[in-house]
Amino acid sequence: MVKSASLRKLRVSLFVAIAVLALNPPNALAQRQKKDQHPAAHTPLAMELIVLGSGGPRATGRGETSYIVLLDGAPRILVDAGSGAFVQIGKLNLDLDRMDVVLLTHLHIDHSADLPSVFNARSLSADDPITYHVFGPDSGGEFPSTTKFLHLIFDRGGIYQYQRGFGVDETIDGKDLATALNTPETEIFSEGDLHIHEIATHHGDCPSVGYRIEFKGQSITFSGDMDASALANLEQLAKDTDLLVLHAAILDPPDTPAILLTLHTPPRQLGEAAKIANAKHVLLSHIPPVVEDHQAGVLRSMRKSYSGPIEFAHDGQKIPVVK
Repeated sequence: MVKSASLRKLRVSLFVAIAVLALNPPNALAQRQKKDQHPAAHTPLAMELIVLGSGGPRATGRGETSYIVLLDGAPRILVDAGSGAFVQIGKLNLDLDRMDVVLLTHLHIDHSADLPSVFNARSLSADDPITYHVFGPDSGGEFPSTTKFLHLIFDRGGIYQYQRGFGVDETIDGKDLATALNTPETEIFSEGDLHIHEIATHHGDCPSVGYRIEFKGQSITFSGDMDASALANLEQLAKDTDLLVLHAAILDPPDTPAILLTLHTPPRQLGEAAKIANAKHVLLSHIPPVVEDHQAGVLRSMRKSYSGPIEFAHDGQKIPVVK
C-alpha cells in the first residue's frame, strides 16, 4: 500500500511537471524569472499622452478635443475637455486620483464642455478633498475669462453649484492668462520635476493660449486652435520639444475658405513651424472629415519643410514621450 501510494504521488508530480512545461516552455520560464528579477522593467515612462478626443465641433464620430498627460504612469494633467472626454476616461478605465491640473487652450464648446462631467467623476471616486489648478485665457469679445467661466459653472449661483458638494469637497483655483501676442512666455506651474509654461496664441475672436509641459527632461507642447499670426509664439514655446500636438483643422489654400484661415493654420505652415521649432515628433489632432479624407495631401504639404515623424491622432490613442 505504501509503495502504491508513493507511486501515485510520483505519477501526479510528473503529470504536474509535464503540464507546467507544456504551458511554460523553458525559454518562457527563464524569461518570466528574469522579468520578475528586474522590477524596473515594469517602471512606467516619465511622460505619456492619451488622446481623449481628436475631433472638432462637428458630430463626426470623434470625441471633441481633449488630452490627458500621465506622469510616471498616473494621469495628472487634463488639457482641454471637449465632449467625449468623460466617456473616453471611462472606456480606458483611467484613475483620476492624481488629476489636479487643467489647461484650457480656449473656451469654445468643443474644448471645454465636458469639464463639469470630468470634475464630477473625479470627485465621486475620491476619498480626500481636491484642489484643482485651472489655467485658461483671460476674457475677450463674447468670451468670459476662465475664472468667470468656472464661477458661472461651479460657484454659488452657478449652473452646477451642487457639484462642489456632491462628492468630496473641492477647491478650484483658477488663473486667467494674458492673450496679447506680445505677452512673454510665462511659467505658470512648478512642482518638483514638473514645469508648465504658456504663451498667447490667436484663434479669431476667441482668446487662446498654448502650453508646454516639461517633466524629467521631457516635454509636450500643445498649440491649441490657432491661426498663422501666432506661429512665432508657438515656435518659441515648442523649441526642441519632444512631442508637438498641432491642430490640423483645414487644408492649404485654395482648398480652404478664407474665413477659416483666420481661425486655423494650414498644413504647409504647420510643417514650417514644426521645423523651426525643431520638434522631435508631431501629432496632428482636431481632425475634421476634410482633413481625414486628405491625409496624404496634408502629409505631403508638411513634408516640404518638416522631416520628423508625423501621425494623425485617434480617440483613445496612447503616445509615449521619449527622447
